[in-house]
Amino acid sequence: MTYVNKLDGDRIFLSLTQKEDFYLYNEWLNDSEINLTFGRSHIVFNEEKQAKYIEDYNNSDDKFFFIIVKKGNDSENDQAIGIGLLYDLDFVHGKSTLGLLLDKSFQSKGYGKESTNLLLEFAFNILNLNNVMLYAIDFNEKAIAMYESFGFKTIGRRREAYPINNKVYDEIYMDILKKEFNERNNSLI
Repeated sequence: MTYVNKLDGDRIFLSLTQKEDFYLYNEWLNDSEINLTFGRSHIVFNEEKQAKYIEDYNNSDDKFFFIIVKKGNDSENDQAIGIGLLYDLDFVHGKSTLGLLLDKSFQSKGYGKESTNLLLEFAFNILNLNNVMLYAIDFNEKAIAMYESFGFKTIGRRREAYPINNKVYDEIYMDILKKEFNERNNSLI
């Protein structure tokens, strides 16, 4: 499959959605373990619903839906490994919300960090936004630690927002500013 490279990283790039990959999105979004980290384990997607969801994103002026693609080499093809989202885009006030989903087999291998970096690069230095926020459920400690390593700061907590399997979890809100992201990236050069 040929992916359109919209923003290039070291091991991955962000691409536009491909209809041929709809089965993957459906697989990921119906995986209860992955959905649990979004607090959406109660939602079931079928192919038709998933296609409409992606079509709505692609036809919207306030959302971007990217495929995270692992670069291939001589012996393997490029491979879709996740989804990166920028939504609730507000160009007047320069803000957006970020979402990230990775196939389980690619988690905890640095792909989330590289994906987040590319999404923030796109948000801040291509779209010229000033503030990107996200939310995570408090049991997803690895994701929260990764976001903190970027300079995301906790800006709020919605208490007991997710009752899951007879336990109740808080929703953590975090954000980062353009200047914080660029200062961090410039210090790494």
